[in-house]
Amino acid sequence: MLGVHVRLFRARVAAIRHQSRLLLFVLVAFIVSYVGVGYWLFHSGLLYLYNFPLVGALLSQRILFLIFGFVFVMLIFSNLIIGYSTLFKNRETAWMLTLPISHHAVYRWKFLESLVVSSWALIFLSAPLMAAYGRVHSVSPLFYFLVMFSYVPFVVIPGLLGSWLIVFLVRVLAKRWVKTLLLYSAVALTLALVFFVKPSEAIESAHAQDILSFDQLLRHSRMTLNPWLPSAWLATSILAWGEGLWNRGGFFGLVLLSNALMGLLIGFEFIGRRFYTSWSVSVSYRAERSQRKALLRRERRAGEGWAERLVNLLPFMSQPVKAICLKDFRVFWRDPAQWTQFMIFFGLLCIYVLNLRNISFNFRNDFWETMISYLNLAASSLTLSTLTTRFVFPQFSLEGRRLWIIGLAPIGLRRVLRQKLWMACGVSSSITVGLMLASSLMLNLPWSKIVFFMAAIAIMSATLSSMAVALGALFPNLKEDNPSKIVSGFGGTLCLVLSFIYILCFVALLAVPAMRQVVQVQLILPDWLALSLAALISMLLGGVPMGFAMQRVKNLEF
Repeated sequence: MLGVHVRLFRARVAAIRHQSRLLLFVLVAFIVSYVGVGYWLFHSGLLYLYNFPLVGALLSQRILFLIFGFVFVMLIFSNLIIGYSTLFKNRETAWMLTLPISHHAVYRWKFLESLVVSSWALIFLSAPLMAAYGRVHSVSPLFYFLVMFSYVPFVVIPGLLGSWLIVFLVRVLAKRWVKTLLLYSAVALTLALVFFVKPSEAIESAHAQDILSFDQLLRHSRMTLNPWLPSAWLATSILAWGEGLWNRGGFFGLVLLSNALMGLLIGFEFIGRRFYTSWSVSVSYRAERSQRKALLRRERRAGEGWAERLVNLLPFMSQPVKAICLKDFRVFWRDPAQWTQFMIFFGLLCIYVLNLRNISFNFRNDFWETMISYLNLAASSLTLSTLTTRFVFPQFSLEGRRLWIIGLAPIGLRRVLRQKLWMACGVSSSITVGLMLASSLMLNLPWSKIVFFMAAIAIMSATLSSMAVALGALFPNLKEDNPSKIVSGFGGTLCLVLSFIYILCFVALLAVPAMRQVVQVQLILPDWLALSLAALISMLLGGVPMGFAMQRVKNLEF
């Protein structure tokens, strides 16, 4: 299996080199830009902390523990979600289980495949950090080799935990009551955070800043120092190797390696024996649900669900468009890999908004009010770009090999594309405008600025949704049914890069009139020109790719 995928990878690289120079240029430019800018930022920050008197060394160490602790938790969720799609929703897995190959071998291979897909970003994202850390501490070349070697067992442990969880959770995730229970639990948790977690007041925070010691200030990060966490072992190894303590770093590196090897032994033997049973249960649940729904329709007792009643309240939509909207919603709701990521996404949004209540000062000057309000707009915009890239971009590709059925239907692909655009705009705008309203109220902004930021985020929602839908149609992957793999292709990477560039330009231009009033620096662009350029960029990025996409689907051959 590995040999086959190596040959496939070589063929794809050769095709990229010979057929798409744009693809190669964009990927190389993105990688070089990220590595260069990331190294500069990390080097500047670590050098500042390293030279900070008294507490600089402790701060830099605690930052490493926090970073790897956060990465460890996110890798568990990533492997859990991607592992479900790879092990239980992948057509290749179902086909491989019919071959004269042991079920253990299929589980092992799919585990390694999901591990690579979910963990490759760790090396890419942390490479500038480790390079900057090594430069600040003047380490030897052996340091980088040891760090890269220790990454392998570190990513294996959360991969195993995620894989073990999904093998056992898949038996209950297919049941309808589990989705309802998780949804109500998420709502209850959000309400509990809103009404029972008290934000810090300005006077209390000012008083606390006078009496808190430095150790108390870092008390919330102490959990990342727990000696039972693999992230603490990795951070301790890196810190020891950076200081030349090779024996101490080697000890914790071997602790990582031994636990990863033991986990592989348990996973491949104990969990692998239960994989086929869980896969059979998952398939049986889906077949039972489909049969039950078909029986209800046959007996005409199914009636209309709440989704049908909600869509029927929209009089401006035709029946074919309503049917496609319902189909997209049902496909999303029936895929746990999709709605679990969406719930995690919403959970992070709630945590972000609720933590804004702890900004306890009342904007003592106009500069900080302007700065924080536009930083909030940038954070909401980055959240929006993640939403559109992860959930909107794959929508056209998820039609898969059945796209020809829709293409030959009277509705046509161009109308389908417009339906996906309006649906994406409606969902993303409702989320981000509500997020902007809640966060602005948390920051106690005046209503004139709240309305201004809500209008700005609505424009960005329409632009980013249009760009994601258009690029999804221009660069489809109709052979893949895993949204995570669709997004990781060229089209998804291009969509993410263009989204970041657009957000940077739009927010910077939008901030020109406000920053002119609070800073002494003379800005070149007049206010009307900055706002006009922001509107022009939005129209170009929202309209031009969509025009090409409409032409593409019109001439699409099946």
